[in-house]
Amino acid sequence: MTTTTAPGGKRRKAPTIFDVAERAGVSHQTVSRVINGDPTVREQFREQVSAAVSELGYRPRAAARALAGGRSRALGLVSTGDALYGPSSTAIGFERAARSAGYHVLLSTLPEDPVPADLSGALASLLAQDVAAVVLVAADNRVLDALASLVIPVSVPVVVANAVQRDAERTAVAAPNVAAVAIDQAAGATLALEHLFARGHRRIVHLAGPSVSQEAEVRRATYERAMTDRGFEPVVLGGDWTPASGFRAAQSIDVHTVDAVFAGNDQMALGVLHAFAEEGLRVPDDIAVVGFDDIPEAAHFTPPLTTVRQDFVTMGERVLDSVRALVEGRSHDDRLLAPELVVRRSA
Repeated sequence: MTTTTAPGGKRRKAPTIFDVAERAGVSHQTVSRVINGDPTVREQFREQVSAAVSELGYRPRAAARALAGGRSRALGLVSTGDALYGPSSTAIGFERAARSAGYHVLLSTLPEDPVPADLSGALASLLAQDVAAVVLVAADNRVLDALASLVIPVSVPVVVANAVQRDAERTAVAAPNVAAVAIDQAAGATLALEHLFARGHRRIVHLAGPSVSQEAEVRRATYERAMTDRGFEPVVLGGDWTPASGFRAAQSIDVHTVDAVFAGNDQMALGVLHAFAEEGLRVPDDIAVVGFDDIPEAAHFTPPLTTVRQDFVTMGERVLDSVRALVEGRSHDDRLLAPELVVRRSA
C-alpha cells in the first residue's frame, strides 16, 4: 500500500481518486474525466475537483515502484509529434542519452494545435506510470501556456527543452522544479547577420517562422534589432517552417531591392532557393541566402546552404543532465548552448 509521511513523522495513506471524489462531492468517474482533460466536464465540477486535488495533494501514480523505496527509472517525454528537425532531433538525443544512463523513456505526443486538455491528459498518463521527471520538447508558446494553466499539479521535476528561460519560468505555477535547456537563438541569428554584413549585404529580408514559436520570436527580434542598430530597414516575411512557405515568400521578393535572405530555418531556405532558381536568379551572385539549423541535407542544396548549426545531440544530453540534477536535488546548468555558423556557397 502506498503511504506518505505526515507532519510529525507519522505514516498515512496516500490520497486516492475516491478521496478526491468525496472531498469534491462528485463521482470518481468525474474526477478521472477532469484529470484527463475532458472538455465536456462542467466548469463548476472542474473547479471542485481542482480544489480537492490541491488540498489533498493527490497525484496519479502507479501501484508500486519496481523496488520498494527505490527511485523510478522512468522518465516522461512529451512532444508535439511533428516532423520539425529541431524538436525531433532533441527528443531522439535525449532518449538515447537516457537509455545509455539506464533510464527508460515513456513517450506521449500532442496534436499539432495543442490545448490545455491535451497536455493535461498526456501528463496524467505519464504520472500514473510513476515517472521520476517529465521532459517537454515543444518550442511553442501554446504548450507552455497549457502547462502553466493545468488543473492537476505536476509533483515531479519538469525540464523544458527548446525554450528560453523566461518562458519556462511560467511553468513554475504547475511544477515545483522547472529547468529550461536551450540553444542561444539570439547568438545564432547574430552570427548569420554579422556574416551577411561582413559580405557587404545591407538590404536583408528575414523570413520568420510562426509567431507561436519561441525560437522564431527570438530570431526575428534579433534581426530587427541588428538592422535598426545599423540604420537599415528591417523587412519581415512570414513563414511556417515549411519549404512551401519559403517558396511562396520568395516569389514576393524583388531582387532589385533585396540582396540577401535570412531564413528562419533550413526548410524555408530550401523553398527560397527553389523559387529563385525558377526565376533564373543566381545564388549568391544575385542574392545571398542563409538558413538556420544545419539539417543533414543543407550541405547538398543547390547551392550548398550557409546556415547556423545547432548541436541537438549535446542538447539532448544537457536535458538529461538537468533532469538528473533536479531529481537528485542538485543545481543544474542553465547556460545557453552555443550555436556555430557553417559557411557554404549560398552566402
